[in-house]
Amino acid sequence: MNRLDCARPYERRSRTASERAVLALLLVAATVAAFSGCNSVKRRLTITSEPSGALVYLNDKEIGRTPISQNIVHSGTYKIRCCKEGFAMEERYHKVGTPWYLYPGFDFFSENFVPGELRDEQSCHLILTPKREIAGEEIREAATKLREEAHGKFQQN
Repeated sequence: MNRLDCARPYERRSRTASERAVLALLLVAATVAAFSGCNSVKRRLTITSEPSGALVYLNDKEIGRTPISQNIVHSGTYKIRCCKEGFAMEERYHKVGTPWYLYPGFDFFSENFVPGELRDEQSCHLILTPKREIAGEEIREAATKLREEAHGKFQQN
């Protein structure tokens, strides 16, 4: 044994390519494991009405009665229609904006690396007005009046 070998007994040898590949794979696996389950961005639209219990259609699809919450995926404009017996149908277009953490570029990090859950809660409240019941006699009178006006205009020409 020569003198140089004794002087450096703990000399670090370089890693082989296969050892480096295994370490890189372990590092990637540890990173994936550390951030798994963090990708939860929840978006919800809650619809209420006055009075409650109105039947709700979201983009012409029945979803239930108010108050109701619906998971949404996309930003944009949603058509909301509420109907209830004895009340006039109410229809509204509700715009759902994009939160800053879902803009391109930010969305990758917010969905994959932010621990916990990000929530975007939207709400829409509709006020239903009572239907005005029109008696049959009132309709006949209005029809007769319109008929007479139309006849008068027809005879003048």
